[in-house]
Amino acid sequence: MPLTSLAFIGALVLVFALYYILPKKAQWPLLLLASLGFYACSDEGWRALCYVVFTVLSTWLIAWRIDAMQVKQKAYVAEHRAALSREERKAYNAKQKRAQRRWLILGLALNIGVMGITIILKSTALKDILHINVLVPLGISYYTFRIMGYLIDVFWGKAQAQKNPAKLALFTIFFPQVWMGPISRYDYISESLFGPHKFDWEAFQAGAQRIILGFFKKLVIADRLLGISFHELTQFGGVAALFNMIVYAAALYCDFTGGIDIAIGIGECFGIPMEENFLSPFRSKNIFEYWRRWHITMGTWFRDYVFYPISVAKPLQKLTSHLKSRGAKRRIPVYIATIVTWFVTGIWHGAAWNFIAWGLANGIVILISQELQPLYEKFHKRWPKMQGKAYAAFQVARTFLLMAFIRAFDIYRDVPLTFSRFASIFVHPQFGAMAQAVQALPWLDWLIAGLGICLLLIGTKRLRKLPAPVWLLLILAILVFGVYGLGYDASAFIYTRF
Repeated sequence: MPLTSLAFIGALVLVFALYYILPKKAQWPLLLLASLGFYACSDEGWRALCYVVFTVLSTWLIAWRIDAMQVKQKAYVAEHRAALSREERKAYNAKQKRAQRRWLILGLALNIGVMGITIILKSTALKDILHINVLVPLGISYYTFRIMGYLIDVFWGKAQAQKNPAKLALFTIFFPQVWMGPISRYDYISESLFGPHKFDWEAFQAGAQRIILGFFKKLVIADRLLGISFHELTQFGGVAALFNMIVYAAALYCDFTGGIDIAIGIGECFGIPMEENFLSPFRSKNIFEYWRRWHITMGTWFRDYVFYPISVAKPLQKLTSHLKSRGAKRRIPVYIATIVTWFVTGIWHGAAWNFIAWGLANGIVILISQELQPLYEKFHKRWPKMQGKAYAAFQVARTFLLMAFIRAFDIYRDVPLTFSRFASIFVHPQFGAMAQAVQALPWLDWLIAGLGICLLLIGTKRLRKLPAPVWLLLILAILVFGVYGLGYDASAFIYTRF
């Protein structure tokens, strides 16, 4: 049941009505039932719920065990504080922490194992060799990351273990988020997710506007452009390949942010705020800023749970301890952690060489940019007048094109072909092919998509201040210009495949 299907919209209206009609204590159980129902109605069907049940129950038990050990540890230390020396307390705490870490490793191994095996079998030829039919649960990467973050936070003492497995299940597969995020943190969303809510017209209106905007991005713009970007335009090299990379950047942005807008809008209608996942990423002046603005919850998840732990890990510190240079001692752990983090990020998108190349390309560019930072600072000190609006525009255009080039690994799905298309832009521009490339889509569709993109340039905050008649026109535009027809469900969002 796609987010943009008529069946989903009808079911969503029913859930909204019941949510505010039923007693407040029944609100979160209703959301759990709705989430289970939506999940069971996905392409994978009710069988995919077996994965979810295993993930939730195993993580619930392990988190409960870790939390109980922490409570016991604190009570023991408080009771015997006078009798224990400082060294004895330290040794006892270290022993307890090791025991808790073993439970954490078990929990992570179970979650990563289920997700990893599923992704590998889905993305490689192993399923054909082993002659097995792989069932890939909807949003397995997203809900696994959410629940692993919860488990790690319990281990770190940042979150208290949830005693009710049903509530943990709701956090895991809350239906607006299960398709493509945001990847919420337990401490951020739990209070509003499980708490009672009164109907708030302003919040509901704001949420409805966000949902409409998401439908507009997806149906009017993204679904018009994605098809040609993956098919018709891939046959062209030269400047037409560059054109395709730019088209794909716009299409992917509208596809992904459209889904996120729908998810966040649904949350607002329920009175449940979610983390923002995009903050005008195409205005970024460098790749660091870009990844602080694009898919924010994924980036912060990898930063907090992968990059930081690796960069300060004792084995890595020991590896660099013999180095004399302080700079090398500081940089090498960062380099290793960056490459590992982006390698894992690539694998998360899919167990294929194009995704691995995409991840490593991001990591390498980030490290090169980091090393060149002192040169940038010297340049700006030497020519301070170069930091005007023109130079800022150059930085934005440079970053946009750089990310479009890296994103080409996703378009062509073949590493050698991607490099070939990239090289052809400079070696064999083939300007004449642009006329054929433009003909891949009727001029009216180009016009509609272009006008839609121009509308988005106003910005979400400004759009939401527009009067009601404008939003009615936007709904009319979706109905008239949306890419759908009789018996048609809008194409799946790109990021639901991860």
